[in-house]
Amino acid sequence: MNIRSIVLLLVSGLVMTSLKAATVDDSLKVVGKTNQNAIASQQRIDRMALQTQKMLEEYQQITLNTEYQNTYNYELKQLNADQDAELDSLQKQIDEINVTQLRIMPLMNSMADSLEKFVVLDIPFHQEQRVNGVIQLKQHLRNPSLPLPDKYRLLLEVFQIENDYGRSVESYRDTLEVEGENLSVEFLRIGRVAFYYRTLDGITSAYWNNETREWDLLPAEFGRNISDAIRVAGNQVAPQLMRLPMVKPE
Repeated sequence: MNIRSIVLLLVSGLVMTSLKAATVDDSLKVVGKTNQNAIASQQRIDRMALQTQKMLEEYQQITLNTEYQNTYNYELKQLNADQDAELDSLQKQIDEINVTQLRIMPLMNSMADSLEKFVVLDIPFHQEQRVNGVIQLKQHLRNPSLPLPDKYRLLLEVFQIENDYGRSVESYRDTLEVEGENLSVEFLRIGRVAFYYRTLDGITSAYWNNETREWDLLPAEFGRNISDAIRVAGNQVAPQLMRLPMVKPE
C-alpha cells in the first residue's frame, strides 16, 4: 500500500466518522424534539383532562342544582296549591259566617223581643231589674262593633238567668205601692208558681194573681205560714212542708 492509499483511507475514515457523528447528533436532536413534543402533548393532555374534570364537576353540580331546583319548584307548587285550598276553605267559612249572621241576627232580635214580653207578663218579681236587663241586652244586639259570638253569649246569659228563676225559691225586702201607699214588705217567690208579700209588721199578707194582674189579700190564718216560708227561703230554718195558698192554673 502506498502513501496515497493510506491518505485516502484516512480521509475516508474521517468522512465516515463525521457522517456517523452527524447522524447521532441529528438522531439525538430528533429524540430530544420528540421528547419535548411528547412532554408538550402530555401537558396539553393533562390540561384537557383537568378541564374535562372541571367541566364534569360543573356539569354534576349543575345537574345537582337542577334536581334541587326541580324539587324546590315542586315544593313551591305544592305549597301554593295547599295555600290556595286553605284560602278557598277560609273564604267558604267566611261566606258561611256571613250567611249565618244574616240568619241568626233576626232570630236573636226576635228572641230578645219575646223575652221582654215574657218578663213584662211574668209575675212581677225584680221586674224593673229584669226589664232593664232585657233592654240593655237589646242595645248590645244593636251594637255593630260587638262581635256576633259576644252577642249570642249575652243573649244566652239573660235566658239562663230567667230560666234559673223558675227553679229557685227566694225572699227579699222591697217597697210596694198599694192603693197609692208605699209599703215596706218582704216578698216570697216560689219559682214562677207563686208570689207573695207580707208587711214587716206581719199584719197583712197577699199573693199575686197573674190573671187579674193584682194582689189578692190572704186571710189572717195564712200569715203564720207565709212567715215560716219566708224564713225557709232565707235559709233561717230547715226546709219543711208548708200549707200555702196557690192560684189554680187554667
